[in-house]
Amino acid sequence: MTQQPNFQTMPRKELRSYVLSHRDDEDALRIYMDRLKSEPGIDRHQGGVTADDLARLDRLVQQSITKTGEIS
Repeated sequence: MTQQPNFQTMPRKELRSYVLSHRDDEDALRIYMDRLKSEPGIDRHQGGVTADDLARLDRLVQQSITKTGEIS
């Protein structure tokens, strides 16, 4: 059996690379995700689309239609 790397001491970039190449390793993924949550300076996105997002998209589409004069 192969010895598993020490994910706690592994640099984040190396851990990311490991997770991407060992997609079935749930322990590595869990540690990587925990690290992303705790490290400062990491952009976090909540995901999903809000009603405000849809309203903004609708306004942009309407502006585009008005500018071009047609629906493509």
